[in-house]
Amino acid sequence: MFRYVLVLPDGEPHDPAVLVTAVADWSVEEGVLLGSGERLRILAIETGISDRLIDAGFNGVFVVEPVA
Repeated sequence: MFRYVLVLPDGEPHDPAVLVTAVADWSVEEGVLLGSGERLRILAIETGISDRLIDAGFNGVFVVEPVA
């Protein structure tokens, strides 16, 4: 499983703030469908994350925006 922190373009956490997925390869502009039915678009992928996040089991940070 892969875990990603979800943040909005202004740096605020998205709600929910974590995506857990079996998919390892994501791309900028790709869509994400959450369990709630909400759709997000990935605007940026940050893989150079802090040791604290790595120690907590995260693989990266996705900057996302809601899609109507």
